[in-house]
Amino acid sequence: MAITLRQSFVFILLLFIASSAFAKNSQDSLLTHLQRYSQLTGQFTQVISSEEGGHTQSSTGEFWIKKPGQFRWHYLTPYVQTIISNGEKLWIYDEDLEQLSIKRAADSINASPLAVIIGTTALNELFIINELPTQGGIEWLTLIPKAESSGFEYVDIGFKNGMLNRMTFQDSFGQTTQLLFSDITVHSPIDDEIFNFDIPNGTDVFDETVQQ
Repeated sequence: MAITLRQSFVFILLLFIASSAFAKNSQDSLLTHLQRYSQLTGQFTQVISSEEGGHTQSSTGEFWIKKPGQFRWHYLTPYVQTIISNGEKLWIYDEDLEQLSIKRAADSINASPLAVIIGTTALNELFIINELPTQGGIEWLTLIPKAESSGFEYVDIGFKNGMLNRMTFQDSFGQTTQLLFSDITVHSPIDDEIFNFDIPNGTDVFDETVQQ
């Protein structure tokens, strides 16, 4: 059960990176800027808090995104864990547990916010988008999912000097996740090989793409 819980946190975060960099303080600007770049890299710090406000988990890592449909999200602490998609398959690998889940990318992504960053779904089809007051030099948008089955209540996205800076979102269980982004770079070349995964020897593999 441990890997299921840890993977759920990782995958939820990947869904929300779809809001990306260079968005300003309006829905039109956000949608416009999302279409401008083809590649995005950066680092993140993540803190998850319980419904009561207690600290439950903190982690750090880095990510790479490349249109169409490729991404790599890599946790460095406290667990070494990686999620990769080449546009067809989605690999979720836990290095500590030596376990790998393989899914069809379309089944896991097309109905999620991540679909926006790979160009398959319009953001305003998934969310009701509104502006929030600027705080501490950070401009905020709030995104409320239209689908009741989304698994989360809202996403607040903060931009500083036109660059993605942080996100806050709450899931249906009352947990709040905060993400602080840094060292974001757009348009830097990314080799396609970073979006493929070689399975290490001795790994327990759960492949959902294989027909039973």
